[in-house]
Order: sequence, then structure tokens, then C-alpha cells
Amino acid sequence: MATATDIPQRVGSAGLVRRMIGNEIRKGLQISWHLRASVIPQLAFVTGLYWMIQFFVGGGRIVPAVAAQTLVGYIAFVVTYTALVRMTGGILEEVFTGTFMQTLLSPLRPWLLSVGRLVGILTEGILTAVVVAVLFVPLLSADIPFRWEVLIPAVLALAEAAGFALLIGGLALIVNSIGAITHVFWTTLVMINGSFVPVAAFPGWLAVAAEFWPTTLAVDAAQRILFHGASLGDLWSTYSLQWAIAHAVVMLLLGWAIFQAGIRRGLKIGRLGP
Repeated sequence: MATATDIPQRVGSAGLVRRMIGNEIRKGLQISWHLRASVIPQLAFVTGLYWMIQFFVGGGRIVPAVAAQTLVGYIAFVVTYTALVRMTGGILEEVFTGTFMQTLLSPLRPWLLSVGRLVGILTEGILTAVVVAVLFVPLLSADIPFRWEVLIPAVLALAEAAGFALLIGGLALIVNSIGAITHVFWTTLVMINGSFVPVAAFPGWLAVAAEFWPTTLAVDAAQRILFHGASLGDLWSTYSLQWAIAHAVVMLLLGWAIFQAGIRRGLKIGRLGP
């Protein structure tokens, strides 16, 4: 039988840590599967929104060249939107039912539990984005060439989605009106990250403002690589890639810090339970 002094040593083993993180990932995916009835309205929303806006942008018709470029940005938005909704909704539901506090009683450190939660949420976001891409690429006759260099902006966009989800999740543990705040954030995000109009078409002031929002720089880099023949070296020479990397790192670290601070504050004031 394990004693209290055995727990820290065993938790520190890499195998047990991987297993417990895996359990968190599996838990998140299982919850999503059991709540799969909500996935259909979510898919209907993200597909219908893009379809409707493309008609407005094209003046009543779909323009395949524009749709191909903006679909890249919209895929990044779908991942980020799914992560935001699942992070805030999942945390609030667990707080109201008291299960969030129970997870913190685990011998595993809270930040490791956060990693498992985050990976599970991002997995669901990626799967949703794949469904959107598979649906719209043939439907819109979108010609999206593939180049291996685009994987770098894709990773940066995923890191920004993770950081943004953590930031909003941390605020959900502190702020009561997080629902309204979340709606404002994702609405602004989809408008200026290149999901409806390529970032290169923005006026100067809006392009500068858009750069400070998650995924915009990564989407712009991906659009340049896929549709304008830019290489990673070209993006590096114009400092676009360095700025995108720095933005992703700051977003991820800021979100992580806010989320962990929200947990610590919630534990201190007893806000993590019903």
C-alpha cells in the first residue's frame, strides 16, 4: 500500500505523468463525445457563418479566389473558437458541479492537468476545422496549394489558439460575465484575422490593429506562402516570421499565466466550487 511519502516520488516518474495527462485528454474527448448533440449546432454555425459572409463579400456570389485565401484564416478561427467555447464552457460546468475542485486534489500538479485539458480541447478544435475544410474546399471550388513551409504558420496559429483559450479560461475563473466577454472576443477575432477578407486588403490602420489579435499574423504568413509564393526566408527577411513567432510565444505565455493565476486565486477565495 502506498504511503503519503510515496506519492511525490511516483508522480514525478515520467510514465505516470504521461498516463495522467493522457487520462485528462481522454476525459475531455469522452465528455465531448457524450455531448455530441451540441456538436451539430456548432458545425452548423461555423459553416453557415462562413457561407453567408462569402456571399456578402462577393456581392451575392462566391468568388473562389477570395474563398481560397480566407478559408485559411477561417480554419484558424474555427480551431480558436472551438477551444474558447470548450474551455470556458467546460470549466464553468465543472466549477458548478464541483468536479473542477476535485481534479485539483490529484497528486499531479495543476499545470500538468492544464496541459491534458488543453490538448484535448485543441484536438476537438482541429477535428472540427478538418470537417469545415473537407466541406468547403470542394463546395467553393477553392484551389488551395499545399507547401510544407505552411506547417510553421499552422503551428504558430495553434499556439495562439491555445494561449487565447487559456487566457479566456483563466478569466472565466475570475470574471462573472465571461459569456459576454467571450462573444466580443471571438466576434472581433473572426472579423480581423483574415477569415472574411485577406489581411493584405485591410487599410493601414486596421492592418496594424489586427496584428495584435491572435492568429492574424500566422494566417497572413500562411496566405503569403500558399498564394503569393513567399518562402520562409522571404518572411524572415521582412521580419514577418519573427513577429509572428514572438506574438505566438507571448500569447501562449500570457494565457498560461492568466489561467494558472485564476486557479490560484480561485483556490484562495474558494471560487472553484458550487
